[in-house]
Amino acid sequence: MSEPTSDNAVETKAAQGGTLPAFDAWMASNPWHPRIVPFAVYLVFLAIIEFVRGYWLLSYPLLYGVQCITVAWLLWRYRKLLPELTIKFHWLAVPTGVGLCVAWVALGYAMIWLAPGWFAAGDEPHYMQEMQGEHPGVFYVSMVLRLIGMAMLVPLFEELFIRSACLRGLHSAKKTKAGLVQLAEDMPLIGERVMHTQAAKEAAKYPAAFTQQLREWPVGKLTMFGVFASTFIFMVHHLPRDWPGTIVCAAVWCWLLWYTNRGERRMGLGPIAWSHGITNAALWWWCWQMGDWQFL
Repeated sequence: MSEPTSDNAVETKAAQGGTLPAFDAWMASNPWHPRIVPFAVYLVFLAIIEFVRGYWLLSYPLLYGVQCITVAWLLWRYRKLLPELTIKFHWLAVPTGVGLCVAWVALGYAMIWLAPGWFAAGDEPHYMQEMQGEHPGVFYVSMVLRLIGMAMLVPLFEELFIRSACLRGLHSAKKTKAGLVQLAEDMPLIGERVMHTQAAKEAAKYPAAFTQQLREWPVGKLTMFGVFASTFIFMVHHLPRDWPGTIVCAAVWCWLLWYTNRGERRMGLGPIAWSHGITNAALWWWCWQMGDWQFL
């Protein structure tokens, strides 16, 4: 499945002036931009929420709501730049989604059993547990918002970044190496040195290597290196306790992405977004029903 390299209608708005039109044009200028910005914005909000929550627990639902609205707005505004971001359903999303939740929890407990000093939850109560005891109304609102975020929003922007941008944009080891060298050339302090290396000369054979890979590679087509690279990125932004779970999830979702986009079938990211959403919804249910907040 191919996507436009730019949205002419969006780029034209930049000529009218203003911050938003300029941002629209920037988002349309490179296929990585609309696929990575929602993910990055979500992570920035996570850090803000974590900091503010430590001083004011009741800020959580407000800030989490703003976080979800902001990311949802980004996905909606730039949807024309993201043709693979569908909501198409495949029945395999249900068994894979439920099964991966079971695997996630089981592997998490296995990691805790193997190294309790590293992975076991601390003695301090989870912030949701505190909220449930001290502010029940705020707790229920927070849990509903968390379900919406985990089951509906996270699967969209995370799959867009990991199994569209990264899986496709890092599909070749040689071109990815060239892209890393090109990135280093633009960095202060080390850029000048890198420019005069043999690696830089080799990288010059692949102009804009990351962008080129993303533009040329269809959704659902897999390479071993692409699966490895995207899985690594998926893994490192989770807790070390959950790394085995991320590896299993990545393997299943890469397979499901291939299966639902093979041949003439083109379902985009929809089936894996559904599977991911079901996994997260089941995990949300487990945490609340079992009072096991460490997996939330």
